[in-house]
Amino acid sequence: MDSQQDAEYSAGTKRLSTILVELGDTDATRISFDDILVALSERSFGALLILFSALNLIPLPPGSSTIFGIPLVLLSIQMLIGFENPWFPAFLRRKSMRIETYRSGIARLESVLTRFERLARPRYWLLPQIIVERVVSIVALSMSLIVILPIPLINQIPALSIILLAIGLGEQDGVWLGTGFLVAALAAGIAIGLGASVGLAALHIFG
Repeated sequence: MDSQQDAEYSAGTKRLSTILVELGDTDATRISFDDILVALSERSFGALLILFSALNLIPLPPGSSTIFGIPLVLLSIQMLIGFENPWFPAFLRRKSMRIETYRSGIARLESVLTRFERLARPRYWLLPQIIVERVVSIVALSMSLIVILPIPLINQIPALSIILLAIGLGEQDGVWLGTGFLVAALAAGIAIGLGASVGLAALHIFG
């Protein structure tokens, strides 16, 4: 990270990884989804996209990608429509987990998020923010629909693309944004290829 970014963080702008770690520094026995939303209130859309996507990059029980993919779909749709702040139903905001489970998950994510954050900075930003936001929301929605598929090993690449896009959008970093689009294209190609293979196999079996 360069000196300009160090100055910004020293002035009070905390990294997402720092906020998530500090959120777990509590005497409470459980942490709710609403607690996370409140902590990320000033940077919620991008931060939540990164958080739920990053959870798909660590080993989790089968079916977890679907659980964490649904919020990604909701966030992408709301960004596309133009919501200023994320909205989640009350029953979802009340969902909670043991604080030990939260700390364990964040400990796995911290090193990954920190690496991404150190390399991002404003550069090569050629289009108006509103246009980039709409394009990113469309691509993120497409990737989210792949993430929720209950198929092992195809969720991580689209999740990674959403992280790169969200960081690029938040930091106005054209390098990260472009990389996110390339990774999204790769994820889409894999999904299409897999779908075609399953379709051909079905035709061979039932045709």
